[in-house]
Amino acid sequence: MANDSHEDGIALDMARLRHPAEWQPPLPSQLFHHQDIFQAAASAPPVSQKGMVNTLHYIHFTNGTVMVHASEPRYGEDFILKAYIDACPPGEIVCRFAEDSPPFPEGATIPHVIVSDGLSLILIPIRLTTLRADGFTAALPEKGHLLGKRRTKRHAARGITVGLTQSGFLAHGELLDFNPHAFRVRLIPDAGGSFIWLNAQSPCTIYLQNGQKTLFSGICRCVRQTGSLFEREMVLEPVDEDIRRFQKKSVRTPRLQVTPTPSAHFEHPFFKRPIQRDICDLTFTGFSVEEKETEEVLMPGMIIPNLEIRYAGVLKMNCEAQVVYRRPQGRGMIRYGLAILDMDFRSYRHLSHIMVHAGDPHARFASMVEMDSLWEFLFDTGFIYPKKYHLLQSSRNEFKETYRKLYQEDQEIEAHFTYEKNGRIYGHVSIFRAYQRAWMVHHLAARPLDGKRTGLFVLKNVLRFFDGLYRYPSIRMDHMLFYFRPENHFPNLFFGGFARHLANPRACSLDLFAYLCHPTAGPHAPLPPGWELTNFDTRWLPELERFYRHASGGLYLDVLRLGQSGEESQPLEEVYQRHGFLRQWRVYALAHEQTLKAVFIVNHSSAGLNLSELLNSIQIIVTDPNAMPWPVLATALSRLTPEFDVAHVPLLIYPSAYPATQGLAVDKQYLLWILDTQYGKEYLEYMDKKTKLTLRFLLKHLLRKILPR
Repeated sequence: MANDSHEDGIALDMARLRHPAEWQPPLPSQLFHHQDIFQAAASAPPVSQKGMVNTLHYIHFTNGTVMVHASEPRYGEDFILKAYIDACPPGEIVCRFAEDSPPFPEGATIPHVIVSDGLSLILIPIRLTTLRADGFTAALPEKGHLLGKRRTKRHAARGITVGLTQSGFLAHGELLDFNPHAFRVRLIPDAGGSFIWLNAQSPCTIYLQNGQKTLFSGICRCVRQTGSLFEREMVLEPVDEDIRRFQKKSVRTPRLQVTPTPSAHFEHPFFKRPIQRDICDLTFTGFSVEEKETEEVLMPGMIIPNLEIRYAGVLKMNCEAQVVYRRPQGRGMIRYGLAILDMDFRSYRHLSHIMVHAGDPHARFASMVEMDSLWEFLFDTGFIYPKKYHLLQSSRNEFKETYRKLYQEDQEIEAHFTYEKNGRIYGHVSIFRAYQRAWMVHHLAARPLDGKRTGLFVLKNVLRFFDGLYRYPSIRMDHMLFYFRPENHFPNLFFGGFARHLANPRACSLDLFAYLCHPTAGPHAPLPPGWELTNFDTRWLPELERFYRHASGGLYLDVLRLGQSGEESQPLEEVYQRHGFLRQWRVYALAHEQTLKAVFIVNHSSAGLNLSELLNSIQIIVTDPNAMPWPVLATALSRLTPEFDVAHVPLLIYPSAYPATQGLAVDKQYLLWILDTQYGKEYLEYMDKKTKLTLRFLLKHLLRKILPR
């Protein structure tokens, strides 16, 4: 947490920066100029003594304060002092002046006590019985007066610093009180500045911060101001009722009214009191709430760092949110929209489950899955075909344990979507964190349910999941990966089709790898003279980047983050270890006469994390195919394969044409699809159009079969 002291952020020592000739100790009292309220009291609604006593007892119980109206006859001035209430005998009020109050002027009287709840004022005429240096005792009247109500309650702010900028003029200070329509600040100009430079008739930019955390920044106008050229109190009014946090999307995320109604809970960032609001509708990326106009506490642009969404009294999802719009609804109600700025992966899985399950009771995200049902589904759909099963059968018990932990224990590395009915699975897809800042989609499979195709439904839901996933910094998703066979029409249409449509490999790339299995046992002959296999370091990076840029121009090296410092707070390997899983990768360079010829990415993961074992493999980038003999490459491999406890290790070789030039038979090929999530909006828009077109095509195809020509 950031330190909240006045030495942090924009909080500055006001006495130190004040112009020396102007500096005086601040007076905690305020001159009182609103004499009109005493005339208004004659026609104001009365408040009974019982009502006043209940209010005063509540203020005493909560350690609140009242305002004391004092009148000083020598200069004919009225002023306000802050006071605390002590235990009161019946019919009396006992007050103690705040510790920072100035000495009470000799000869002054106290005709009234004023109680404010931030929305209205109660004027209590009193009869002073005892006056002390630190306070007073007075008799309560039979009735008080309820004075004019504000439109919205005002709240005293706590620990919030303020920055103001306008055309190069800078001022800093503190937030004094707040309501969503206007807030009061006390400011001093930066050293060498003066408020004579501030044009109060023009808008200014305001920053509100708690330590180093910015809670609001926006354009405001000055409603009124008082003070000197070197210190000023200002009441500021925000200009915008809507802000544009994210780019506008042509495809809107579904907004659902969920039952039971979720609720938002948070401590207000400006006045530090707990707030609860019912959620009207919910999406993967935000929600809306409603407030009475008299109870408003939200302001467009305001950031709420620690907000908790609670559902059914069981699920609690933590996030950071920002108010993005305010819209009157009639009947004195206001609707506010909040965008989720950040959310941890566990919370997002829970939110996604609520969303998809509310939309379709058969749809589930990251719920506990019956393992026998999952294995039956994967075998029946042909996802685990004979050759794949041959690869994993020797370690099937380890596979089962990996999947039991993934699908039945709480963790932060994987999420899965299933479409189920009566305990039988009809659709499945999974996404997990494969590299430090890259997530991988896999195990996309489906079978018909009551004649309905579920594949597109599964795909649409994982795309909705992705719509929120890539936005949240805590989830660390810079790239999304997907491996698929080129002959597999479904993913080639929906994933490969976008890469070809966009035609920008720095946004979305497709790299074709040759796949073959290589024995882990064999002789370990020395490399020929002049050849060396070493750990990859940055001296090899320029040559590797040059080769890959010309061969592909894609994103694979961005995913590996070679040569980048470990700025992450926790390496992915440690995250996996914390949940009882293995995930690591090591990179090696094969060089001849100090010239790079090939790069090996040795992947290790818990058995079956990916059923094709693409993350228990060695990926090879041959940077000089014409000068890289296979026997030398195989000799280098013999030094790396002993790390694997299986008879054969999968090899993924790039360029895919290299094995054929060496006379090697290739088992199959895989396309590696990588999306830079900065282009997530474009991908979702493309997919929305493509799935609509595909559904239309399927309907026409079905009609042609059923109806005669």
